[in-house]
Amino acid sequence: MDGVLGYLKASDYLEELEGKIALVKSDFNVPLISQDPSSEGGQPRVADPFRILQAAPFIKELIKAGVIPLLVTHLGRPRGIDPSFTLDPILEPLSKAIGQKAEIIRFMSESGTIRPDKFTPDYLKGLFKDGVIPLLDNIRFHSDETKNKDDLAKILTYVVDVSIQNSFGTAHRKETSSNRIHEYIPGLAGSLLVDEIEAHMKIKKPGSPYIVIVGGDKVEDSLTLMRAIFRSEKTTHWSNMFNPELNLHIGEKLVDYVLVGGHLMYTFVYAQLTMLKDEDLAGLPGEMRKDLRGLREVKLKGFSSDKNGGYQYNAEEINLAQGLLRLYNKFQFKDPNPLIGRRLIVPVDYVIKRGETILRSVRLHELNDDDEIVDIGDKTRDLYAGVIEKAKTIVWNGPLGVDDERYADGTRRLIEAINSNKDAVKEIGGGSTNFMTSAYEEESNRKFDMGFRSTGGGSTLLEIAYDSPVTISLIMSARRLLEGGYGPQYESLRNAAIRKQLSRK
Repeated sequence: MDGVLGYLKASDYLEELEGKIALVKSDFNVPLISQDPSSEGGQPRVADPFRILQAAPFIKELIKAGVIPLLVTHLGRPRGIDPSFTLDPILEPLSKAIGQKAEIIRFMSESGTIRPDKFTPDYLKGLFKDGVIPLLDNIRFHSDETKNKDDLAKILTYVVDVSIQNSFGTAHRKETSSNRIHEYIPGLAGSLLVDEIEAHMKIKKPGSPYIVIVGGDKVEDSLTLMRAIFRSEKTTHWSNMFNPELNLHIGEKLVDYVLVGGHLMYTFVYAQLTMLKDEDLAGLPGEMRKDLRGLREVKLKGFSSDKNGGYQYNAEEINLAQGLLRLYNKFQFKDPNPLIGRRLIVPVDYVIKRGETILRSVRLHELNDDDEIVDIGDKTRDLYAGVIEKAKTIVWNGPLGVDDERYADGTRRLIEAINSNKDAVKEIGGGSTNFMTSAYEEESNRKFDMGFRSTGGGSTLLEIAYDSPVTISLIMSARRLLEGGYGPQYESLRNAAIRKQLSRK
């Protein structure tokens, strides 16, 4: 895609970038575990360095070329500066992966700004000269980052010359360090991001049955992405618009089934129960009808418990889920064959914790007050595995249990089913998804065929229907650079990009 109609690949311009300071947006948002699981204290350690290891080769390539990388990433979801979300746990695995020591450039807790004595071009160049790679502490410590605002962009461009985007995990978000910053300095794509974008082209192509599995814990994000997935058509993406083979399929939906698990299970349970009217219960067995009526005010225990031990009801998420159910599910629990006439498939049964007892196959109307849903049930596992077996395209993001470590059976059944399908285009995405897969591989001493393993979870889901905001931002930045919009200080890079474009014509 390099050129006027695409983004610029950073690896093509290392000579022009030598001696420059490059903001390298990375995704080091890795799962952490306590050093001592039995204690609350102690610094956490990285449970799975997959994302760090994926990013390391490109960082080493920059270092070898004399480009000074200022590594930028988030970790978790801090609200302001929070010591529990500092990047200290990733320092050792990052330094090991890139073969050089990394040093954190920290924020000042009093003012919320980056330390002015260390956040200067001279200090960063001095570190690099001494063989040390600068790592800005959690970028989400700054309130501007997730709001895509100017102030942080101006602060960053005070010390960096160019932006290199190498984080696919945040590509679905509009953030200052990956979007707004390109208002002021050119943006290029790092090798990991390029590999991700090119791999995702396969899941933009229609291959039916096309299924998407959505789990994990980011409920509102997942619901919003699911809505976009349901709306996408076989000809939605630009790469399919002019495909003659699809001329007879204009208007047909790209994705056949979306299967859900994880924390979404709670949301869809509440959505189903709160949207039920008496006329919707008509035709159901009397006892089942009575149970569903009684469950309209059910209070479940759950992953997001309030002070009283119940599931924290989120009205906005429930409303989103109700809309999806109305359009794509049509009261699945009333039909013995949930796949007929439906595209949204929710669990037909659940593994629940009732007091100290684990029950493996509890249906919607059999739930009680204070039940805790922890995984998809046995019948749901069989149903999902059957759909996966016949699929031609499989995209999966997010574990199916609500606790990755304690309730992994549903997720592992899913891994086995995907591995067994040797004909489909397959892709899995996200830190937890890759962590669960790797852990199961290690435990069983097997290597599973999961297709492309993406560093991004929500970003992978977005790529089904659209190009990510980061991809679009890089394309627009490339055009601006080629038109001379960044000023004379970037003339050398501009001329190199023009030569590259001309050489490909």
